[in-house]
Amino acid sequence: MISHVLSILVDNNPGVLTRVCALFNRRGFNIESVSSGHTENERLTRITLLTKVEDAEGIDQIIKQIRKLEDVHNVYQLDNENSICKQILLIKVKAEGNNRQEIINIVNIFRVSIVDVTQTTLTIEITGDNSKLCAFENLIEPFGILEIVSSGFIAMQRGADTII
Repeated sequence: MISHVLSILVDNNPGVLTRVCALFNRRGFNIESVSSGHTENERLTRITLLTKVEDAEGIDQIIKQIRKLEDVHNVYQLDNENSICKQILLIKVKAEGNNRQEIINIVNIFRVSIVDVTQTTLTIEITGDNSKLCAFENLIEPFGILEIVSSGFIAMQRGADTII
């Protein structure tokens, strides 16, 4: 399956996100990540979806169907080369004894932030693309991850062009 990032520009109205998600459900596609927020125009919302689809025909079909939904202005498929894609992760990890300094060293290498400290844990905030998040998680995992929460991906096209 191939990952696809869709940026959907919609009216800022109740129920729009529900209708978009229901369309994916009806077509049998899973939404791997969803993020929704205001744009520079208060009347518009940008929905960013990450989905995996087996073929180009499937993603083309779902884009066409999204465009037909009420309140949808446009849908853009963003590719890896011409877009910036980020996610935020909060990780709570065991940090006792000598492990604490090792974890802090990894945090410094990745240039991420410690946002909460207790005698036995550190909570770390990391922002980046999927490869950075996975690399960090793999290095921290041996210390004992207690909890992870992640935001949906946000994405924007590189360069001067905009979707509005």
